[in-house]
Amino acid sequence: MAQEFAGPADVALLADADRLFEGPGCEIIKDQRKIKVARIRINLGGEARTLYLKRYNAFSWRVVFGSLFRDSGAVRALRGAAILLEARIATAKPVAVVESRCWGMVTKSFFFTEEIEGGKTADAYWREDLSKLEGQNGFRRRRSFLRSLAALFRSLHGRQVYHDDLKDANILAVEGRQNRADCFFLLDLEGIRPCHRLSQRRRLKNLVQLNRTLGRYLRHTDKICFLKEYLGREFDARREKRLWAGKIYRRSTRLDRQKLLQGRMRNDSTAS
Repeated sequence: MAQEFAGPADVALLADADRLFEGPGCEIIKDQRKIKVARIRINLGGEARTLYLKRYNAFSWRVVFGSLFRDSGAVRALRGAAILLEARIATAKPVAVVESRCWGMVTKSFFFTEEIEGGKTADAYWREDLSKLEGQNGFRRRRSFLRSLAALFRSLHGRQVYHDDLKDANILAVEGRQNRADCFFLLDLEGIRPCHRLSQRRRLKNLVQLNRTLGRYLRHTDKICFLKEYLGREFDARREKRLWAGKIYRRSTRLDRQKLLQGRMRNDSTAS
């Protein structure tokens, strides 16, 4: 827990994390089998604050028993935040981690973070803000966004840090002010890990994750702009440029087809 919130009243409030999902200042963002996420408004540290609360559910016996040998989702998220901060990659400021255990096994865990004011997921920011801008200003803003986003990926990979789910919804964008570039913050931190040497396979996986999500809204020239910034000097080598672009396209297409086929199979199974 952050030292500024280590008072008895604050500790007691955060310790009963499940109750906060039912409070008047709670807005449920996501409620799934594995996780539950909410935006909450509570009095903490002597003032009203807006936090994000993520609960990791023990959704199977495999997860419950595995917690004897593996850290909870909330602890892994806290470690992921520390890895990013050490690498100078922005993320929401951690506030607290809470675990519930029975006979040493985690039944659920909670991760509290501060709100990122003005933040929108990368896809929402592109669709709702940037894509509507017209003229040269709109063109410059969109290109600046893509270059800044590519620089984030290049910096993350250059520091040998791997994020296992870099889709657009796990990247928050905050509009730059006074001619400053847009800022980005990474979410979904439990899958972050440092690598001795980040493999090309993992770099490609992250690029494919973004291409299959944000890439749905981008034109071919937008994607080339992103790739040019990400590759840097590698982009100047025609063979390298074509190699990376081809791999991203083929991997994305294959995964999209697999997802479509799986959806059809589920529909056929339900119908029968």
